[in-house]
Amino acid sequence: MTSDQPEDRPRAERADLVRGTTALALPFGVVAGLGLLTVLLPPYERPWWVAGLAALCLAASAAVFVASRRRGGTTWLAPLAAYLLFPYAGLINDAAGAARGGSSSGMTVLLLLPVLWLALTGTPRQLWVASGLSVVTLALPVVVVGPPDYVVGDWRRTVMWAAVAAIVAPVLQRIVLDLARQTRRARTATARVERLFEDAPHGVALLDSTGTVVRVNISMAVIVGLDPPDMVGHHLGAFETPGEDRIADHLGRVAQVARGESMETECRLRDSGGNDVHVALSSTVVPDPELGRMTMVNVVDISDRRRYLDRLAHLADHDVLTGLANRRRFESELERHLERCQRLGESGALLLLDLDNFKQVNDTLGHNAGDQLLITIAGLLRRSIRSTDVVARLGGDEFAVLLPDADQDGARRVAELVVERIAGHAATLDGVARRVTASVGAVTFRAASEHASDVLALADMTMYDAKEAGRNQVTVLSEGDLRGPRAAARLHWQSRIEEALEHDRFELHLQPIMDIATGRISSAEVLLRLREDDELVPPSRFVYIAERAGLMPQVDAWVVDHSLELLARLRRDHDPDFRLEVNLSGHSIGKPEIERAIIDALARHEVDPAALILEITETAAVADVALARDFAARMTSLGCAFALDDFGAGFGSFYYLKHLFFDYVKIDGEFVAHVHESSVDRTIMRSIVGIARDLGKRTVAEFVSDPAILRVCEEEGVDLAQGYLVGRPAAYDAFVAEFLAPSAPASSRAV
Repeated sequence: MTSDQPEDRPRAERADLVRGTTALALPFGVVAGLGLLTVLLPPYERPWWVAGLAALCLAASAAVFVASRRRGGTTWLAPLAAYLLFPYAGLINDAAGAARGGSSSGMTVLLLLPVLWLALTGTPRQLWVASGLSVVTLALPVVVVGPPDYVVGDWRRTVMWAAVAAIVAPVLQRIVLDLARQTRRARTATARVERLFEDAPHGVALLDSTGTVVRVNISMAVIVGLDPPDMVGHHLGAFETPGEDRIADHLGRVAQVARGESMETECRLRDSGGNDVHVALSSTVVPDPELGRMTMVNVVDISDRRRYLDRLAHLADHDVLTGLANRRRFESELERHLERCQRLGESGALLLLDLDNFKQVNDTLGHNAGDQLLITIAGLLRRSIRSTDVVARLGGDEFAVLLPDADQDGARRVAELVVERIAGHAATLDGVARRVTASVGAVTFRAASEHASDVLALADMTMYDAKEAGRNQVTVLSEGDLRGPRAAARLHWQSRIEEALEHDRFELHLQPIMDIATGRISSAEVLLRLREDDELVPPSRFVYIAERAGLMPQVDAWVVDHSLELLARLRRDHDPDFRLEVNLSGHSIGKPEIERAIIDALARHEVDPAALILEITETAAVADVALARDFAARMTSLGCAFALDDFGAGFGSFYYLKHLFFDYVKIDGEFVAHVHESSVDRTIMRSIVGIARDLGKRTVAEFVSDPAILRVCEEEGVDLAQGYLVGRPAAYDAFVAEFLAPSAPASSRAV
């Protein structure tokens, strides 16, 4: 009979019970032994050989059972051990009945032993055989011996035992079979889950409700370079790159989602070798009846993908040959700086550089030699500027340098240094390469503003002036003579700023910021003005001079003190939850006097630090990220909030958002002013809002000047709006009357 036949399939499903384990046989043997011992006790009427024969049957049954266990598998020996118990039960029943003086014996119950054994371990056919043997065991003495020891009434007992063996035992067998099948399926399912968990190609971690690792698979341990037991008992965030808390934020959001939903994020883990591993997390809440609310986290190593994406982003903005910024990146940086000049005043300079006689190198020595020379000159340019400056290859042998904070003299010095270094390097070369020099045109953004012309075009024309003047020279477009010498103008403005600080000639105006969800004016940005007779001078005309003269920390300290005075009045008289945004110059970041001014003013005016929002532009942050981070950390611990201005103007924005403490993200006006008309701007706004929301930060849209723009901001989930549609900057009294007074029109208070 093969294993595919019906009789063997149930037997296979019963696994170890089919053969009958020693643990299962032991209670049957104990009961059988007690039966034999009972009949040996006096009085004993039958000959000794009856008990001896019963003992021999019992011994034979035990021997057959042991033999079947040793042979393994299911053979004819397995049911034979049970069949031998029938003559044993018949002999014991006869001996016990004779001792009591009749055929009725309590030992008849021993017939249950083989029937139950085969119900648990046998096949249906074997159970039917057992039913027949039980009938034979009871009927044979009646037929052979007869009255008076066995009367006809014993047939009733025979019929009932036959019914038990034929009807009840198969039912019991089916129950045992179902239990065995369910146990087997449960074990198989458990084993399958274990294999899926352990053999998963990606990392899997099981966390308790606190985020502590309960179990991890091998792939997860490999990612962090540890053995699985070394990770158990630690919070998953302990394996994150120091200084980041994305895992804690992720687990907090996972705890809030509905059962069965998953939450995804990306973060970096620090492996045992000190290397950062970029991973993608996908987490799901898994209820457990014993351990409670568990979280299963799937961890995928995406380091290669991140490197690939970073490489693509780098190639999109950088020249393949030299590694410098390309024209696309340079034009983007130039546009950002022009927008900054519009807000804060013109500063910085642009250098345009073209190599003289470079074509002869390509024609004579070949393009490989020309490429190598370009790579070398790119290195010279990098070493000639600061890390905050931007150098780019615009194409061919033309380069551009953006000096965001340089004045005219500074631009001249940098240009002359570049010309000198290129000429010095060429002097070490042979042949026509010795003739390579550089012609540089330099234009300050102030000069470009005076000429009302494109700064790049002016730099290009100035560069050609240098070439026409004999090459290997620097030509600087002078700023207008109508304003007199630059040094005299700077000294004049410096004295005016110092006088304004001394005599309180600065004024603060407030521009409203509206909570889009409620339509309320819940905060405002403080804007600085300089009072000159009847004229209010905007900061674009004096801030850059204050920065260069080292006066900006004093100006910012004045602004902070007077802003908190206004804030105290606003919260006391009009709105106890009102907040003010105060801009800080990059020259004030990290200055001890600014920190003291903020702390003293908060205490003096008794203002809740949470009502003060310190706003820093990207230009201020990029000057020294570490310094800005430390300053933000100290002010945050004090209770102040921070806003990052001009967000989205470049890839650097995401770097600052990651490494600095910010509560508000002010979307750059470039992406807001035309968001109702441009699908690209709307997509960028949606992305910025999504990133900010995931990081737990609020967003502010600047340059909201049209109802259509406001509608788009509301649809895309922007939190706050600022611009001429919401309200123009106004002095304190006018601001309160228009936006906070109870009598203010509804249209003014909720646009």
